[in-house]
Order: sequence, then C-alpha cells, then structure tokens
Amino acid sequence: MANILKAENTVAQRGKKAQANILEFLAIYLESELMGIPLTKVVEITKMRDIVPVPFSKSHIRGVINIRGEIMAIVSLKETLGLNETRESQRIVILETRFGKIGIIVDEIYGVIKVKEDDLEPNPMVGRYSEYVKNIAQVENGILIIIDIDKIFEDKNGFP
Repeated sequence: MANILKAENTVAQRGKKAQANILEFLAIYLESELMGIPLTKVVEITKMRDIVPVPFSKSHIRGVINIRGEIMAIVSLKETLGLNETRESQRIVILETRFGKIGIIVDEIYGVIKVKEDDLEPNPMVGRYSEYVKNIAQVENGILIIIDIDKIFEDKNGFP
C-alpha cells in the first residue's frame, strides 16, 4: 500500500537507508474519483474563470482563457474520460503538454500525494476510461488512479 508521505519523514528516511524512487502526483477529484497527475506536468492551478468558446472545436475543448497575456485551450477532462458531469468544477489545472500549455477542468484539488515507485500497480481497469490510466496506487484515501496525460493529449482526441 502506498503511503502519503510527509516531507519531514522522507528526509529522516534518507539517512537510514537508500529508498525507492518517490513519485509525486497532484491528486484531484473528478466526480468521486481520486486521480493523480504527475507533478512534473503541472504548471499551475487557478480558480475557474470565464472560458471563451472557440467555434467549430471538439466538444471536450471548452474554449480558451487568458492568463497573464498567454492564451491557452481549456479541456473538460470529464468529457474526455466519459464521466458524467454532476459536480460543479472549481479549478483549472494548467499542464505542460507537447502542444504547449493546456488547462484541464477539475472538480477539486486534494493535494500532492507521494508514492513509492514500487507501490505503483499496473492498470487493472477495463472499459470506461481505462485507455487513459497509466497505473493505480493504494493510498490512505483508497485508490489513486494515475492518468496518462500524454495519452489524453493525442492527435486522435482533437489535438492540436
């Protein structure tokens, strides 16, 4: 079972023994699902703001926003994954992708979860959004579903 590691514990453990690689994920909620995005892909988190629709774009591309003079596309991760949209989304997570910065709409931010690389399990899921799941990890709150961000932003999904 992967643990949510506190920073002070990790420093103390380094002195005791060589430790497995620790991976950091931004944990988010989409509906009731706890999902993890590799922290290395996250640029920033912002509150929901007005999204300007772009005519003739795919339905999961909600439009664009302007952050400090930079225009970026905003994507509904729920629609991309085929989840129902029953909860009100509260945040936009800006990610660095091969297409540049793109924002994804999420319901809620849980925080950063650290997982030992050895504790990652292969994707056991079939159906729904399983093609976008890279791994899973057992954490204190249940199962953390690790999203394969590179797969989300592929040409077949309407990008660029």
